[in-house]
Amino acid sequence: MPLPLQGIPVGPELFVLLVVPVFFALVAVIVSALIYRDAKRRDSGHAIAWTVGAFFGGLIVWVLYFVVRDEIGRSGSATGSGL
Repeated sequence: MPLPLQGIPVGPELFVLLVVPVFFALVAVIVSALIYRDAKRRDSGHAIAWTVGAFFGGLIVWVLYFVVRDEIGRSGSATGSGL
């Protein structure tokens, strides 16, 4: 006699439980890598911090980085080069 599969996800539920989180994790890794590469190109001393924040902070940190990215690093205006 086969065991009933009550409570065990199969079919579309299994797809959602396996593929969707992997997709979102992949997007987070790709965007974090792009932010790291951009921050390093701008000579930011906080490239690793931006990367970790982008991975764990998600969309909020991505937008924040996009807004302030011109002000970070040695080539930005927030370094105090005009003093």
